[in-house]
Formats: sequence, C-alpha cells, structure tokens
Amino acid sequence: MRTRLAIPILAAAFVVVLYAFMAAELSPGMHAEGTDWAMYVMHARNIVRGLPYTQTGYVFQPESTTEIGANSYPSGYPLLLVPFYAVFGLNITLFKLLNLASLVLSLWPVYLYARRTLPPVYSLLLIVALGFSTLFLANFDGFGSDAPYQLVSFLVLLLLLHIYDRRLNETHPWKWGLLAGFGIAGAYLIRPFGLALLLAAAGTELLRRRRLTTFLVAIATAFIPLMLLNNFLLHRDSSYAHQFALSIPHIFRHAAAYVGFLSYVFANPLSQYFRYFLWAATLLLALLAVSKRVRAGLGVTELYLLAILAVISAYWAPSPRYLLCVIPIYMVYMFEGFRTLVARVPQRFVRPLQVAAAALMLLAPAANAILVRPDANDTLVTAPNYEQLCAAVRRQTAPDAFVIFWNPRVFALSTGRSSSGWPAEGPPERITNYLRRVHPDYIVADKSRPDDRRFLLPALAAAPLRLATVYENGQFSLTRVLEAPNGKSPE
Repeated sequence: MRTRLAIPILAAAFVVVLYAFMAAELSPGMHAEGTDWAMYVMHARNIVRGLPYTQTGYVFQPESTTEIGANSYPSGYPLLLVPFYAVFGLNITLFKLLNLASLVLSLWPVYLYARRTLPPVYSLLLIVALGFSTLFLANFDGFGSDAPYQLVSFLVLLLLLHIYDRRLNETHPWKWGLLAGFGIAGAYLIRPFGLALLLAAAGTELLRRRRLTTFLVAIATAFIPLMLLNNFLLHRDSSYAHQFALSIPHIFRHAAAYVGFLSYVFANPLSQYFRYFLWAATLLLALLAVSKRVRAGLGVTELYLLAILAVISAYWAPSPRYLLCVIPIYMVYMFEGFRTLVARVPQRFVRPLQVAAAALMLLAPAANAILVRPDANDTLVTAPNYEQLCAAVRRQTAPDAFVIFWNPRVFALSTGRSSSGWPAEGPPERITNYLRRVHPDYIVADKSRPDDRRFLLPALAAAPLRLATVYENGQFSLTRVLEAPNGKSPE
C-alpha cells in the first residue's frame, strides 16, 4: 500500500512545492504587453457595480495596431474574480496568487489523465517537466483565463473519459449528461474554445451510436441555456468574429506554426539545438502513439484535440499560449510512443534507455527552474511615471473624455476614461486621418516607446489640428485636442 501511494504523494508534494516556488517569484506589477487581464478586471468591476458588462471604456478600433482585441471578453473568468474584487478591489498580488493556484492545481488532473495510460513514475516525470516548462513559467506571473481554463478543461475531460469508460452515458444518461453539460459550459464560459469539449462529446456519441442519444440531449439541455444567457446578458461570442480568417493557406500556415510550438516542451535558456533535436525525435514518438490510438478508433481526447487545433489555426494570429491545454496531452502521446519503442528493445538496454530519456526530459525544466525569472522591470501599472500620468488624467479631464493611448485597456482601467489605440505604421497622414475620424479629446504619447517616437510624435507635430500639451513627465505627455475636424473647438 505504501509503495503504491508513494508516487501520488510525491506528485501532490510537487504541486505544493511548485506553488510555493512560483509564489515567491511573483513580481509586484503587470507586464506592459498583453492586456487581457485589464478587460477581465473591468468586466468583474462592472458585475460588482451593476454596470453593463461591456462598458469597460476600451473602444475597439479596427485601424488600431497598438491594441488588437475584442471589445468584450468571456464572462467565466470575471465571474470567478467577482467575489475577490468585491472585497479587495484591484489587488494584483491576490489575483496573481489565485491565477497561480489554478495553474498549479491543473497539474493534478493532468497527472490523473496521464495515469490512465502511463505508469506512476512516467506520470510524475510528466508533471515535473510540464510544471517547469516555458509555457507554465510564461503564465504564472500574471492572471487571465489560461490558467483556470487549464484546470477546468482537464477536469471536464477526465469526467467525459470516466463516463465513457464506465458506460454511464448509456446506463444513466440524464444524470451524467447534465453533469457533463454543466462542466462543458463552465469551460466554455472561461474560454469559448471550450466548445471543443462539446464537439468531442457529440462526435463520440455520433460515431459510436450513429444517432442522437439521450446523453447528448442531456448535455445540450444543460449547456445551451447557459450559453444563451451568457450571449444575451454578458459576453457575445460574435465579438471575436473579425479575428478569424477562413482561408486555407492561412489555416495551414498556422497549423504548421503550432506543430513548431510543440517544441516549447523542451525550450530552455541554454540551447535551441537541444530544444529542436528533442522536439523532432519526440514528435515521431507522439505520432506513433496517435496512429495507434486512431487505429483503435477516435476517442474523446482525439476529437477534442482536433476541434481545438481547427479553431486556433483559423484564429488571426498563432500563439504558443493557446497550446497550454494541448501540451499535456501531447506529452502523454510522447510517453506512450516511448513505451512502444522500449517494448521493442532488448531487456538489458531498457533501464539505461529509460534513465537517459528521463535525464534528457528533465534537462530543460531544470535549466528553466534555475535560470528563468519574471522581468519585474517590464511593468506599467506600478511604474511611478504611469501612476503620475493617470493621476493627472483623472484630475484634468472630464469623466467622459476619450483618450488615444497605445495601451488603451490598461489606461481605461487605471483612469476610468474611454480609450483606443492607434495605427502604428504608415505615413503621418494615416495617423492624422485616424485622429480626424475618431475625434479624441486627448492624446497620450509614450516617449519611451519606439513606435510613439517614430510614428505618433511626428504625426502630432505635423498635424493641422490645434493641440496643447496639458501635462508632461519624463515618459509621458498628455495633449489636448483644441480643434475638432470641423474646425470648431470641442465642447
């Protein structure tokens, strides 16, 4: 009994130690780039205050290149933040600790998922490598929907696999169908591509039973009302429509990029050659395992992966972070392929081969644990110059003022003013025409940013509009637009 429990206890201990390690490394501020977190906080604030969900202050402009994103974000994560925002307000450290808890706790369902087909030692090795992978380390010093989706999606995937393993979809279809539907809805509310879990369940039912089943109806009964309530009252999935391109070349290019992103399992600060060498070798092992599974019949996991990869390949820009929920499954395939390979090796070589593979697998996470740390200097919301700017904006501008700034989401959160980005490319006339179209009351230039120095400041100097600088510090200048495009002074 003790021997059987030793590895699960070690896995649980690793989760606790990893949380403590990462919590000790948290930086005090937020990264200036990547501002989804500001939208989630503003949505949570609106829910607490009883304001319209989408009334964030961020004004989407299709011409803007300094900020590209939807005008509203999924409601699941803001709903998770609501009780904490109601009590503590905007508390970056607390939100980071909550995010870290979701991220690290997701390793436990990943461990349980791996244990379905792998021995305990392999499963432990997998979560250690995953916990110190660059994808995990890139997500712990911040907060957003990636970590909670990672946790909830693997819990739901385990639930679906449990249901099909025990044929509960046939013996108790309503009970387990409703439970699965609510779980899938939870994943979907956090990130819309949680719909992939619904597609996986539906595909599994239709492939196995060749008809609409009671279990599938039960899932839909739980899922559809929550989806409709979300779209009518809070976030609308249609806000993402402009970010998808249904182009075959586009999809194939992005799919190829995601295959390359699988190399992040071995990314480390020491050697890119090591990263890509192991990626190429283990990709073959993973393909071996996938082919073996497909020959036995497509299951929930494979259909889930296909649905997610199809969605993110059609999205406007590929990003490694979208693979966070895919990488653990890929790693299980790697280990399954390795076990198939080991089974064909003479017995006297098995143990040395396993030890060598474990050492190679742990080299990247060991290097990451020792050398990779968050950059505490790449912050915006806690920087003194930025805080001084925001204080001046709140003091000198009207509550309904509309301000142009390269980071409009964070600016709207920090000041309570409406804000948009701007087109950071092309001749000065493009920015001037943009300003004429959107009619800003104020413009903020960030003198520390190359794009502001190259595009925005020359455009303001050449603009035929009457402008006046009303505040300036070592980094930022706040300029008021004194003349509207029609030649009249703004009210």
